[in-house]
Amino acid sequence: MWQRLRHYRFDWKLTLLYVLLLPLLLRLGFWQLAREEEKRELLAVYESRQQEAPVALAALNPADDLQYRQVHFTGHPDNAHFFLLDNRIYRGQVGYEVLQAVRTEADAVVFINRGWAAQGATRADLPVLAPLPDPLEVRGSVYVPVGDPVVLGAAMSDGWPRVIEVLDLPQMQAAAAFAGLRFPYTVRVAEGAAGALVRYWPVINLSPEMHRGYAVQWFAMALALTLLYLFYSTRPSELKS
Repeated sequence: MWQRLRHYRFDWKLTLLYVLLLPLLLRLGFWQLAREEEKRELLAVYESRQQEAPVALAALNPADDLQYRQVHFTGHPDNAHFFLLDNRIYRGQVGYEVLQAVRTEADAVVFINRGWAAQGATRADLPVLAPLPDPLEVRGSVYVPVGDPVVLGAAMSDGWPRVIEVLDLPQMQAAAAFAGLRFPYTVRVAEGAAGALVRYWPVINLSPEMHRGYAVQWFAMALALTLLYLFYSTRPSELKS
């Protein structure tokens, strides 16, 4: 190996390609490792908070870490306005997540996620949902979106229920003309709670182990790139084209 290195010849094109690609491959590998750690932490938070006793929603501070906190509250549902979050797949079937506003006894507006409902035979066949009891006792967990802030998707229907692409709670509240102080996150209703539909909310889309596997692939590519660079840079001069 050391004897071969004596034949090293600097090729600026080959070296430029190497110094451009190597940091990219390493960065992608370390990014996947970071994603693995994020997923493990999120799963740990989820498992831990599933064991906690529910607390009153009014006692929460929105500035705190509320992800998956178990809560309970009583309020008056807005049975006139449903929002259908589009393109939700459950067991291979297309459907929606159903969201509905509830005004709490403390005069706060909370959007609850009732779960998944199937799409009809066509896009025009929207789910028909029974009204929630009034007053409504809600049990569930707070869901804080992970990633970039969401924005309002284009409404796909003019009437109600209204189909949306992504969540934007202020716009949803304005569309329903439901005045009041808004709780900043949705509450996913608990199993067996009044109005609960199919509860299907995967905590993560890829397992931590898959991110580790992707990291290994990127690092392997970085190693292969290095070996190829050394191979072509250290060939004896009579073999170089």
